Amino acid sequence: MKKSLYFFFVLFCFCSFFAQSSKKDEHKISMTSAAIQEKLDIYRKNPGTNLKQNENLLLQLKTESEKQNYDLGILQSSNYLIRLYMAENRNKKIIELVSSLKSTNWDKRYSYLISDTYRMNALALVRLGFYNAGLKDFKTAISYTKTIEDKNKRQYTLGLCYENISVYYVNKQFNNKKYRDSTIYYLNKSLEAYLQVRDNETVPNDFKYGSMAFIDMRLGIFYLEQNNIKGSLELAEKHLFKALSIHENEKYNVSVNHKTMLMNQISWLYLEQEEYEKSIDFAKRAIELERRFPNPYNRVESFEFLANSYMEIGEKEKSKFYMSEYSYLKDSIRIAEKNAADKSFKLLVSESDKIQKKKLAGKIIVVSTISLLVLLFVVFYWKRKNKLIHKKYEELITRIKSEKEAENIFRETQINTDNNGIRLRAGITEETTKTLLQKLIKFEKSGKYLRNEISRSWLSDYLNTNNSYLTEVIKIRSNKNFTDYINGLRIDYITRKLMDEPVYREYKIEYLASESGYGSRQVFVIAFKKETGFTPSYFVEQLKNDSKNGGIQA
Repeated sequence: MKKSLYFFFVLFCFCSFFAQSSKKDEHKISMTSAAIQEKLDIYRKNPGTNLKQNENLLLQLKTESEKQNYDLGILQSSNYLIRLYMAENRNKKIIELVSSLKSTNWDKRYSYLISDTYRMNALALVRLGFYNAGLKDFKTAISYTKTIEDKNKRQYTLGLCYENISVYYVNKQFNNKKYRDSTIYYLNKSLEAYLQVRDNETVPNDFKYGSMAFIDMRLGIFYLEQNNIKGSLELAEKHLFKALSIHENEKYNVSVNHKTMLMNQISWLYLEQEEYEKSIDFAKRAIELERRFPNPYNRVESFEFLANSYMEIGEKEKSKFYMSEYSYLKDSIRIAEKNAADKSFKLLVSESDKIQKKKLAGKIIVVSTISLLVLLFVVFYWKRKNKLIHKKYEELITRIKSEKEAENIFRETQINTDNNGIRLRAGITEETTKTLLQKLIKFEKSGKYLRNEISRSWLSDYLNTNNSYLTEVIKIRSNKNFTDYINGLRIDYITRKLMDEPVYREYKIEYLASESGYGSRQVFVIAFKKETGFTPSYFVEQLKNDSKNGGIQA
């Protein structure tokens, strides 16, 4: 299911309390520099919503600071410009700006600003695919952070850096699994750093605990993505509910968008644990929260989990409704990302800013930056999710290509209950098991699983056995229940058709559903996605793309 390189909830949070450090130097500077600082302080407290005007103002203040050799003004105006460029996804502008700053030997009093500058530049580099350069700047940011005098600010900033540096390893792990350990290592180091920040001192509690909740959610997502590894779901549950305990504590004011994301991850957890009613409950909670902080990426996830959970409990009409909502919204997001990514991104940011302004006008700088970062996280998390989906697509193509004959849907290895460690149910003999397994293989070759009316009773009669024995033999054969077993055969059939016969890629989804033995489009889409990890529309689209590029041969 999951989902882009990660972006970060706490990217800019500490700007407010660090900015206060500038005041102690004001008595040492000229009136002109004092005027510059006054305008920067006004901007920090109320930046306004017109990004172009903000950019012009900050560029002017940076130029004036350079004329006065006012280092603090140069660094602060540059820092605010970097945030602005990041909001607009202007990564090249960030890199150009920071490159001009790197040539100066800055006073160590401003370590917090220098660290922040290197850290955000590293994120911009990684977003553009310059991973090694990004890693270098992350390490430079950490080195500056360690020189910050205030222990609480130093530990909080280290937590930010350690969290951010994990983005390098998150992207690398697609190519090398050893980087997964590094991802976990830095996320845990981030958590350790936040724990060393003392409450009610120089770092606001909301920042500390909001950041801790975000790390726990990221760890939960990491383990959900590794759910095929034993013990991962238990670890995911531990971290997700630690995050939830912070959100439900009235002492802390944490982003609504952030909480919406968390509700969806818990819904995903319960879906994996086959506790479908709980999955539905948390997905609905996410939808309610999303209405207060509209975000299509959160909403589409909620629809996905609701469609799957309702299907699992047999409520097909509700599943059909949410799958329809999911498909429409996901297609809209994909089109927006493909054709007008920058424009869509700016629209989403603008909408988030408006809502947060109405809700928390008195804390506009904190809330707007938090909402922006959560949005950045979701956008890039979505891209990561699509990357995982494409990996599943490639794995499926590789598997199909490796099987030379269409009838080799399953490997026909010699069945030996003793050697394979199969525990036979009381009352069913080894000989009976082998006989039924041979009949089941024959059934698979016959293609009778494509019949729309097939049921457990029908197959029991066909194999001349009872439902209890049939369930046992299917479990031995495929380690699945009856429904998943039939779905697996049907989806394997249609994926091969789409792979081997290009004409099938031109058919509508309704026809493919009927061809596979399904009575409705929605049931087919849900079964296809559960079996493969992606929708049939995505599979067809990728096959067409690969065919154009010469990657798929009929």
